Amino acid sequence: MIRISSQQIFSGGSSRLQELNVDLNKTQNQISTGKRVVNPSDDPVAAARILKLDQEVGRIETFQRNVSLAENRLQQEESTLASTLDVVQRVRELTVQAGNGSLTANDRKAISTELRERLGQMASLANTRDSSGQYLFSGFQGQSPAFEQNISGDWVYQGDEGQRSLEIDDGVRVNISDNGKKLFSDVPAAGPTFFAEASSTNTSGARITSGMVLDPELLAGLAPEDLVVSVADDGLGGLTYEVTERTTGNLIAGPETYTSGETIRVAGVQFEIADGQDGDDFFIKTTDKQSIFTTVEQLIYGLENFDKVSRAATVTGFAPEDGDVLNINGVNLTFNAGDNLADLAAAINGSDDNALAGVTAQVSGGELVLTSGLSDVRIDAGGWAGDLATDGALYDNIDILAGVVQPGGVDSAGYISGQKAYDDLIAASLSNLDNGQETIVRAQTEIGGRMNALESTGQFLEDSSLYSKDIRSQLQDLDYAEAISNLSFQSFVLEAAQLSFAQTSQLSLFDRL
Repeated sequence: MIRISSQQIFSGGSSRLQELNVDLNKTQNQISTGKRVVNPSDDPVAAARILKLDQEVGRIETFQRNVSLAENRLQQEESTLASTLDVVQRVRELTVQAGNGSLTANDRKAISTELRERLGQMASLANTRDSSGQYLFSGFQGQSPAFEQNISGDWVYQGDEGQRSLEIDDGVRVNISDNGKKLFSDVPAAGPTFFAEASSTNTSGARITSGMVLDPELLAGLAPEDLVVSVADDGLGGLTYEVTERTTGNLIAGPETYTSGETIRVAGVQFEIADGQDGDDFFIKTTDKQSIFTTVEQLIYGLENFDKVSRAATVTGFAPEDGDVLNINGVNLTFNAGDNLADLAAAINGSDDNALAGVTAQVSGGELVLTSGLSDVRIDAGGWAGDLATDGALYDNIDILAGVVQPGGVDSAGYISGQKAYDDLIAASLSNLDNGQETIVRAQTEIGGRMNALESTGQFLEDSSLYSKDIRSQLQDLDYAEAISNLSFQSFVLEAAQLSFAQTSQLSLFDRL
C-alpha cells in the first residue's frame, strides 16, 4: 500500500497548477507581442538565427539611410549646378551683347553693372549649404565658404580638393560632393591667361585689379613663369615699382615711377595697383586654366577700364646704318644710312603686304606716330646697328643707341590695337564661359551616374531587406490562429485542474467513517 500524505497532494497539485499557469501566460505573452519567440529559451536555435537576421536588417537600414542622404545631397548639388548654368548662360548673353560694335561707353557700363550682379549671384550659388549647414563645394572644409573675396575683391576658392563619400553597401562607396576648385576654378582657358593677387605678407591693404590680357602671344612666351611686381621707396620721397620673374629674379621691367591706380602694362597684360606702399609685392600668376569668376571679373574690368581706340606708338629716334632692317608685323623694311622718319613712314604706308593692312604712319612734330585700328603692331629691331627709340608700347619700348640696347629697353616691342584687344577679350570670355558650362555639364553627368548607382543599390537593399524580414518573420512571428486555439485549450485545462484540485483537497478519511 502506498501512502500519500496531505502535503504531497497539495504540493503536487500546486506545482501542476503553476506549470499550467506558466504555459498560459507564455501563450498570452506571445499573443500580446505577436511573436512566437519572445525569449531565447522559447526556441534557442530560432533565437540565434533571429539575432543574426536582426543584425542584417539593421545593417541594411543603415545603408538605406546613407542612400537617402546621398540622394538628397546629390539632388541639391544638381539643382545648384542647374541654377549656376542659368547664370552662366545669362553672362554669356551679356558678353555677346558687349561685343556689339555699336555700343556706347554707357551701354558697356550698363552691361558691366548687370555682370557684377550675376557674379554675386554665382558666388552665392557656389557657397550653397546643405541641410546640415555644410558648404556643398568646399571639399572637406565644409565649415568654410567655398569662395570668398580677397583684399582686391576677386572671388578666390578657399576649400580643398577633397571629395566626400558615403558607404551604401559593403565595400561600395559613392561620392556625394564635388569641390569648387574642380567645378569653378580649374576650367580650361581659351588661351594663356593670368591671375593677379596681392602677397599675403603685405600690410598696407594695397589692391591689384583683375586686369586683362593684351597680347596672348607675349603672355604665352612668359608662361609658365610668374611675375612679381614689387613696390619700393625711391629714396626721394616717392615710390617705384619693378617687375621680375618669380623663380629666377630676372628683371623684366623697371624700376618705374609708381603712381597709385595708374595702369601698368607688362608682358602682354594690363592691371593697376592701388595704395601700394614700400615693401608690397604683387603676383601675376600665368596659367592655362581660369575660374569662371576670373573670366567674369576680367570681362567687367575690360568693359569698365579698356578704351577701344587705337593705341599710338611714337618713334623719336631713327638713324639707320646702311642695310639696317626693321621688322614690322613680320615684314622686313630695309633702310640706307641717312634715311629719316619720312622714309620710315613712306616704307610703312607704301607696303602692300597684308600684315601691314590698317597700319598707318605719320610724321608730326619731329616724331613718327604709328597707329593701327585692325591688328596689333609688332616691331623687331634685332641686329639693328643704328639708333632707334620708340615710346607708347603697351608692354615694352625699344631704346637702341648705336646698336646697343639701353638700360630698361628691349630690341622688340608691341603695340596693341584697342579694337582688337577688346574683340579678343570678348572672344576669350565667350570661349572660357563655354568651357565653364561644359565643366558643369560634365559634373551633372557624373552626378546622374551616381544617382543611377544609388537607385539600383537602393532597390537591391530593399529586396535584401524584404528577404531578411520574411525569413525573420517565419522564425519569429506568431500563428495567431494556433496560439488562440492553444490559449483556449490551456485555459480549459487550467480551469479543470483548478476544480479537480479544489475537490481533491477537501477529501478526508473522516468522511468515510
